[in-house]
Amino acid sequence: MTMTTTNLQILTNHNANAQLPVAARAALSFAAVVTEWDKRARTRRALAKLNKAQLEDVGLTLHDARIEARKMMWQF
Repeated sequence: MTMTTTNLQILTNHNANAQLPVAARAALSFAAVVTEWDKRARTRRALAKLNKAQLEDVGLTLHDARIEARKMMWQF
């Protein structure tokens, strides 16, 4: 089973983290970042596959979708 971003946010923001060792807190933070990067990469790959009509349905132009799809996973 994989953790969702929401679960990782709960873990990384939970008050109990103050009691965790530094390495564990760093590991949780790293996992949260990698999970977010993965989500962006998957979303951008899906966006690149949409046709013009589908993009219009979600309020994007083909040009805007191409720009977003070309971004690297760590870019906002």
